[in-house]
Amino acid sequence: MSPDLFIAEEEATRSLMELYEQAKKCQVLYERANMSLPEPLRRLLGMTGVTIKAAASQIPPPDRPSAPPEAGHDWIWIKASDATPTAIVLAILRGAKGPVRHKDIVQGVTEILPEVPGGTISNVGTRLDGEVIRRTEEGWELVRPEIAGILYKGNLWGRPEIFGKYELAAHRRDAILHILESSSTGLQTLQILGEIQKCSWVHAPINKDLLKEDMEFLQRNEKVKKKAGGSKKWGIAVPRESKTT
Repeated sequence: MSPDLFIAEEEATRSLMELYEQAKKCQVLYERANMSLPEPLRRLLGMTGVTIKAAASQIPPPDRPSAPPEAGHDWIWIKASDATPTAIVLAILRGAKGPVRHKDIVQGVTEILPEVPGGTISNVGTRLDGEVIRRTEEGWELVRPEIAGILYKGNLWGRPEIFGKYELAAHRRDAILHILESSSTGLQTLQILGEIQKCSWVHAPINKDLLKEDMEFLQRNEKVKKKAGGSKKWGIAVPRESKTT
């Protein structure tokens, strides 16, 4: 592909994404004013089944790993090692049949997140004591199990709304890698953004700034790399299925 065609492709994709973002801003203004959306705006946003519809992504969701029995069809998962200490503490407490001693909680968290110091884990208890967990002489106990995920076979599972922004970022980055693995020629940043926005199976917030941070994170961790040839396209650094442990 010639350099001029690469530039044209990038400009076309950028123009489409800018148009869509402006349409979303317009929708917010109309809804704030309690005004019905005009039909052209509804068509642009894909809010009608009669005329123009928003294109669905042709990329299927990743294969669903073995899930806990409690998992609903709308649950998502991330690797437990990508979660925060808070999320792991809550999951440990949810999986317990009674109060858990502090030292057992520390051991459980550090088995998953070995670099987390014990003081950080203790601070989770201090911060959440009363409303989310209860600390007694017998140990820590979860007061609200509905806001905790479930640890199962190396993954942390839960409804999207129980995850914090850190866990949702991990979910989004997994989606980015899956999308790139589905493209043999690679994708430019705006093309990745467009694909994620069309994927109903991605439950994390997404915009240009978040995607920029994600790509920098994935590049630092040698998960993605720029394609050769000056195309500005991203590709997988090492296919995940071929990595050795």
